[in-house]
Amino acid sequence: MEDLSLIQILILSIIQALTEFLPISSSAHLLLPSKLLGWPDQGLFFDIAVHFGSLFAVIIYFWKELTNIKFYTSKLFLLVVIATVPLVLATLFIDELGSYRWSIQTIAISNLIFAALLYLSTIVGNNTKSNKDMTILHAVGIGIWQIFSAISGASRSGTAITGALFFGYRREDAAKFSILLSIPTIMGALVFIMSNNSILNEDTYILDAFIPFLTTFIVSYFCIKWFISFVKRVGYLPFIIYRVVLGVLLLWLI
Repeated sequence: MEDLSLIQILILSIIQALTEFLPISSSAHLLLPSKLLGWPDQGLFFDIAVHFGSLFAVIIYFWKELTNIKFYTSKLFLLVVIATVPLVLATLFIDELGSYRWSIQTIAISNLIFAALLYLSTIVGNNTKSNKDMTILHAVGIGIWQIFSAISGASRSGTAITGALFFGYRREDAAKFSILLSIPTIMGALVFIMSNNSILNEDTYILDAFIPFLTTFIVSYFCIKWFISFVKRVGYLPFIIYRVVLGVLLLWLI
């Protein structure tokens, strides 16, 4: 991370914050600056800092709910855990899973395919169910959809939201459940990153890690608040259009 300038750190942190919870793939957008602009790799400490920032933002946003003992005895908590299991199992049994730094062509094609699937889910789903109506079968199904996020450019939030919409959940409920799913998913990603022995060989300063953490936390918090309200009023079409434009543009650049 020492090779990144302050401006680059701020830009990449904002990109992480804006794309972690939106259905547009954070890993792909963090990869593009290095692929297209020749920026140096962010490094493991940067990954850890921004993931902690995103996780902290979710926890603070849902603080009242997460600190309420009723949440941990509720069906919703159980469903979040159940929906996380498919991705955990896939990670354990598929060695290549989690290797998201693929080619620009993969990112482009993934954006087009998953934009089409997200659009289809908005048409097929009846958007009437709330998270209170969610069944174990639906939670497992959403979890299976989330496995596709291992494909670079697919988007973890996008795949989870797509699955929820196909099952008929309301737009804002699909967004909220996807964000709640990010808690165990980000925690798992942190464990995976921190278990990498090469992290011990990275030199960094506390300030270098604090800046991306704080930037990601602040932007992520307001992004979550805006996102849930936005999809309730407008829907997912702007994100679908963005992904199609991005996919076509990347293919053209190739």
